[in-house]
Amino acid sequence: MSFGEHLEELRGRIVKAAVAIVAGMIVGWNFREQLFAWLLRPLEVAWFCHARDACQVDRVFSWMLHPATFVANRTAAANQPSVIPGFPVQPQVHFPDPTAAFVAYLKIAFIGGFILALPVVFYQLWAFVAPGLYAREKKIVLPFVFFSTGFFLAGSLFGYHFVFPIGYEWFLGFSGQVKGTQVNVIPTIMMDEYLGFTSQMLLAFGVVFELPLFIFFFSIAGFVTWQQLLKFGRYFTVIAFILAAVLTPSTDVYSQVALALPLVALYFLAVFLSYLFGPKKARAWRQIKSVEPTVKKAVTAGADPDAIRAAKLRAHDDAVRAKEAAAKKP
Repeated sequence: MSFGEHLEELRGRIVKAAVAIVAGMIVGWNFREQLFAWLLRPLEVAWFCHARDACQVDRVFSWMLHPATFVANRTAAANQPSVIPGFPVQPQVHFPDPTAAFVAYLKIAFIGGFILALPVVFYQLWAFVAPGLYAREKKIVLPFVFFSTGFFLAGSLFGYHFVFPIGYEWFLGFSGQVKGTQVNVIPTIMMDEYLGFTSQMLLAFGVVFELPLFIFFFSIAGFVTWQQLLKFGRYFTVIAFILAAVLTPSTDVYSQVALALPLVALYFLAVFLSYLFGPKKARAWRQIKSVEPTVKKAVTAGADPDAIRAAKLRAHDDAVRAKEAAAKKP
């Protein structure tokens, strides 16, 4: 296709993904309060933890993974005062004008709609790049959509359960009474800002967890081998911490490290998968200038383009091996 045709194809894919998100928003709007309660739970746990001075990490994780346990602890401590002077016992979120709460609920519906539309979004992404792949590579469309959706959700849930409550509690630690004064620093959390911050964090963790899938795809396509990926691992470790610092909107070290370490682990998981299923040598066919003109002629003549491309590649590989063998002879 020409450049204009590629743009037209991209526009169509974006429109289809947007329609799916809007449809998901309609569903999400009907469950906006339940979604808002779900998004507020890390803040509520962090607030309760900070006000009651019971911030053991394992207990916070338990409260996030077992909501009923947290509700029981919260009910039992309902009448107890805050252990930190000047810090309010009950968490609060505010909105500055009459329309702000409505706009915030629209954002909540968008978050829910985006999550529901993830399979469609990933399918449209795959459908856009699929015309440039071999027929055998096109067969992994369903596994790609399934695993890309699963990895995104896994990353978002990992951040939600294990990073957000600890990070929020760390931020709340800057509140309370200023030493040597009677001045209290009280957190005033706005709905819109909280939702924006939380949605960015969910997106960051979701995108990062897509890493092994895309590296594995590049390996299957023959762009890289597991040996190249393993050699690059030391540099990627540094890149992972830089990416974590850029992707996390917070400034606390815990959130950045909690994102960087899974990123490194997922990278080496992708290396292992490439070792098991990927080619042992990188394919050079995308640099062979004689392949694509022949394929275009084959398409015009009604021949199988994949068969023509494969034959040209075999001929090219045979010629390379023959030159290497000739160079080794005395």
